Amino acid sequence: MRLSDGGTARAAAWLLGALQASSLLLCAQAVHNRRNAPASAPLLVLDNARSDPQQPAPHMLLAPVPGTTTDPTTPRLPDVWEALGPFPHGSRETGVDPLSAYGGFERLVYNEDDRYPSELADGGWVTWRRVQTNADGSVGPLDYPNVRWDFNRQSFGWTVLHHATYFRGTFKVATAGSYLVSLSSVVSFKIDDRAFVGNVYSYDHASESAVYLEAGEHSIYVCSFMDVRLFGGSVPPKTSFTGVFRAVDVDGPQLGLVSFPRDTLLPELMGDHLITPYGTVTIMNADMSHQSRVPPGDDAPAAGRRVHRKRGVADDEVDEEEEDEDEEEEQESGEDKTVGGEDGKRGGGRNQGGQPGKPDGTGWIRVLGVRAVPGTDTDPSDHHEYQISIPTSYTIKLAPGQVAPIPFQFEGPTADNVSDTVTLSVLVQQIDTGRLISILVGSFRLKRRTWGDVYRMTFVGYDQSIQYAMVRPPKKPCVRSAKMGCPIVVALHGAGVETDSPFWVDSIKQQDHGWVVYPTGRTPWGFDWHGSSAANVEASLDTLQQLSPGVPEDVVASIRATASRRIYVGHSNGGQGAWWMMTHYPDTAIAAIPVSGYVKIQHYIPYYMHIGDAYADPMLRAILESSIAENDLDLYVPNAVGIPLLARTGGDDDNVPPLHTRRLVRIVNEWSRNPMLAQVSEVPGKGHWFDGVLTDPIVQEFLDKHLDPTLNANLDLPQLPEAFTIQTLNPGSTGSKGGIRILQLQVPFRLGTIRVHRYGDKWVLNTTNVRRFGFIRDDRQNDIQSWSIDGTDFSTPPSDSGPSYLKTGKQWELYSDLLWISRERHPSTYGPAPSIFSQPLRIVIPSTSHANQTLYRQLAQHIASSWYLASRGGTQIIRDVDVLDGLSAQYNMIVLGGPTDNLYTRRRESQGASGLVRFLPSGGVAISDRTYELPGTGILFLAPSPTRTRLGLFVAGVDADGLRRAVWTIPFRTGLQVPDYMVVGDEYGDPATGWTAGDGAPFGGGGTKGAGGVFAAGYWNNTWDFDDRCGYLK
Repeated sequence: MRLSDGGTARAAAWLLGALQASSLLLCAQAVHNRRNAPASAPLLVLDNARSDPQQPAPHMLLAPVPGTTTDPTTPRLPDVWEALGPFPHGSRETGVDPLSAYGGFERLVYNEDDRYPSELADGGWVTWRRVQTNADGSVGPLDYPNVRWDFNRQSFGWTVLHHATYFRGTFKVATAGSYLVSLSSVVSFKIDDRAFVGNVYSYDHASESAVYLEAGEHSIYVCSFMDVRLFGGSVPPKTSFTGVFRAVDVDGPQLGLVSFPRDTLLPELMGDHLITPYGTVTIMNADMSHQSRVPPGDDAPAAGRRVHRKRGVADDEVDEEEEDEDEEEEQESGEDKTVGGEDGKRGGGRNQGGQPGKPDGTGWIRVLGVRAVPGTDTDPSDHHEYQISIPTSYTIKLAPGQVAPIPFQFEGPTADNVSDTVTLSVLVQQIDTGRLISILVGSFRLKRRTWGDVYRMTFVGYDQSIQYAMVRPPKKPCVRSAKMGCPIVVALHGAGVETDSPFWVDSIKQQDHGWVVYPTGRTPWGFDWHGSSAANVEASLDTLQQLSPGVPEDVVASIRATASRRIYVGHSNGGQGAWWMMTHYPDTAIAAIPVSGYVKIQHYIPYYMHIGDAYADPMLRAILESSIAENDLDLYVPNAVGIPLLARTGGDDDNVPPLHTRRLVRIVNEWSRNPMLAQVSEVPGKGHWFDGVLTDPIVQEFLDKHLDPTLNANLDLPQLPEAFTIQTLNPGSTGSKGGIRILQLQVPFRLGTIRVHRYGDKWVLNTTNVRRFGFIRDDRQNDIQSWSIDGTDFSTPPSDSGPSYLKTGKQWELYSDLLWISRERHPSTYGPAPSIFSQPLRIVIPSTSHANQTLYRQLAQHIASSWYLASRGGTQIIRDVDVLDGLSAQYNMIVLGGPTDNLYTRRRESQGASGLVRFLPSGGVAISDRTYELPGTGILFLAPSPTRTRLGLFVAGVDADGLRRAVWTIPFRTGLQVPDYMVVGDEYGDPATGWTAGDGAPFGGGGTKGAGGVFAAGYWNNTWDFDDRCGYLK
């Protein structure tokens, strides 16, 4: 049995994916080998198809990376490991380590006679053992003969299968240099004293971290977590991990710059034309032999953002007019790159030697452009170059160790005359030397589609990265009117499924009268269709509505899409996503078909075995759980009442048991006060996935009922019940119901509710914990002549032009302007901490801190790598002095360092924005009347941008350990409990990885205690102040 969502029907798709992947590996190796080949030697061609995600993890790690080498002298994982475990571990739990109470795993002496407590094993003890690395390079799975998993599971269910086993070993480096290292199926790992993010989901896109290793022996530490969602619920549980090192070729023609061909995303062709012009390639600045202290300025040799190079132009020739254009664009964006001047003023940075006014960009690169030529020949003398631009408002720069996706688009006449095969490379410039380097990515075959086929639509995502969705057009005209086009079936895949896999796109039939859009959650696992995944869905639907990509001109008018009319369909994690979409954005849904969805992550793989719960105040636990409760479907089900629903499940589903679907349907009916309104379509004898689960006559009849123009001529939204409810814990992730949207809560992240009763032409509203709300235009409000709210009467219809209604005392008043947004929290700034990833992102590091500069650079590298791995998203690392108001109005920012080190933090503190948290001379912090100054203390907290339109996540520490601890608390995965602010101490996880905490607490006790090591946590109120109704201070 496997619990990673998606079902056993993927077996056939896996075989196809494995065959494709074998071809890809050979082609990638050819790209790698071509580095020293003659310019005219042809490249093997990679099909630009996303690989099947179900390949075994070791296979994913074997794909060569151009710009690196692997040979017998390259480091490899230890042949023998010292292992200790299994120990209990909670689902999605961070900051816990049972061994820290005894000195920490790294410091324990190997002795097979020593015993350590673990309730998982018979007798309550586990001991050391030695483990051999397998012949294929993987480690594990391990057998634990003294653990009766079946017996434990009878009482505690799946959650007792979660556990942690610690591994350590040594490896040798023959030659000092820069290396790439990646470990799959682990959250994090350490080499010597530095931690790196692991590829926990075994993604096949770039997961490597760059590190400089001296010659000699090094130590590696791995904590392997068993996660049932990832590895399945089989008994005994089977966990394993694998890793690979690659030497960076710093002396080759790419000078330590590497590319990842398998990360390349290209548009497809419809006939002879590109469906969309957008693509992306991924590169890494992997030369770690010289690392910059400060991000560079632009007084290094300049170059334009766009490089529209003409045939025969040499690599070192750059159009001065394009340089000027680039500089103008950066000024307009507010992103100042200039170095020089006094500290604290524009460009006030210092170089490594501490001399003001002199730039130092050692090791940094600037991306000049992407080159594309037809065919497999990289010599432009024989072929014309396509006109390519980079669709960003800034120059892309990469720090040493940084990985980044490089977006590009085909422009001009060449966009309509692209060959089946293109060869891609990236032109970059070393900022300190001005040297130009061409990074070969590879040759790729573009897929050619025929109208009527399912096809890929690439688009610019909300963070300016290039994303894609698969789309299938309707068979027949379905536009309803000049204002209302065709509806969209939004098909959400299960966890671990790649959107363009034939298994998934063939699971939903082409519809007569509606589009089918298969979005991505940005990666196969994504964010459970919340947060950034939901934003990606919106971006894909907006692209289809606005551009109608791939649609022949003669049929656009008859089949154009309308993004505001949707039927949500999904399976497994996608079924949960369909429930989530219809309950959080009910006014977009005309119907829904959620299949085998779970109620919430805490019910799917329960949280009740969290180790930290034994040490944490129940009030604190409630605060922490509130940070993910906005995704509890049972709490949001009332928002879906009135939406036609076909809830399906297999009667024998042992992956997402039918109880989940039955429970949600029961709650729908209770809120509807009708026991038969919604029913479960439960198919006896069927499991998690079965043939026809989304295509059988029951499903198709339901779809036809809501798509057929003869049955729903105007695409009206479902009729509102006589009584309905809209409720939320977070206005930032909840839309409107019946045109009513909650904008602020009296107490943030406590349940807010508006209950509506319709009496003819009068609506009566009653609220709980709602401070501000507004009306959005909805034709179903046309009959309102008068209305009241909490006893306040209004004799005219509600305004729908933007004003809101505010509760002052016991009365409600019309608030006739939007100035409150500049003073108070609003849906775009409501938090919690994961919302920092909901907008384009920048990482801000100090420009003047010398003692910790290497640490800041490493942590920024970690954040950039983690964000790319989690979402295929890109970011830029910038200096504190380069953050102007124009920049902070466009981007969310993760700001590293307190006011002593980071000038932007100092500026925001002086402007009052950091008054939420007071930084103390000791390096500690104060919130309200509590101070936190102990060594190892770290803090992260949200604060508004100067314009109040964006957010900053400020991350600081009393010392270096506290800073590391706070950075590793940033939530890159769903289900991690991080509110608006959080102060963590030396009993919350290792300052590097969240586990193995060294000596633990100086006064003994439980060592690393997870939630028990949290000093403060909570949510700011509507005016960005501490509020003890939604905050906890230890």
